[in-house]
Amino acid sequence: MSEAADRRAVRRVAAGDARALAELYDRHAALLAIRLRRAGASRSEAEDLLQETFLILWHSADSYRGDGAVAAWLWSIARRRLAGMARREARRRAREAAWLLPGGQRSEEGAWATGVDMTRALESLDPGVRAAFEAVALDGLSIRDAARRLGIPEGTVKSRVHRARAHLRKEIG
Repeated sequence: MSEAADRRAVRRVAAGDARALAELYDRHAALLAIRLRRAGASRSEAEDLLQETFLILWHSADSYRGDGAVAAWLWSIARRRLAGMARREARRRAREAAWLLPGGQRSEEGAWATGVDMTRALESLDPGVRAAFEAVALDGLSIRDAARRLGIPEGTVKSRVHRARAHLRKEIG
């Protein structure tokens, strides 16, 4: 299928043609899945993200302006969904970590017992610094894997994680 055929298929999807959606899925899903896996998604996460991406296509096909390739537009949707998933997971892990008291004891009152709001502390970080910190500290990725996921050099990941830790120590006290 050519780019022109992809564009026609997107217009057909906008008109409610489910077969056009299936054509686009058949043409682009495998490559999107590979790219999502390379970006750090597990197999099941990649499958979920593909479903979300094509659901967004179904509901938003009329928003495609035709400025770029359909494949690039679909990748941008999938990439945003992956970033959103990573942010949600990081917030969930931060909430879990906030419930722990310094000695590793759980508190009925949660983070409020320590006066620490980890979610707020994480959200106060610069987005690039937060992404590096979340990838390494919360997602458990190695510096190398975090660099690959974020598309930045390993040294940049190291310095951003260092800055994040310093900032969080200051915020948490």
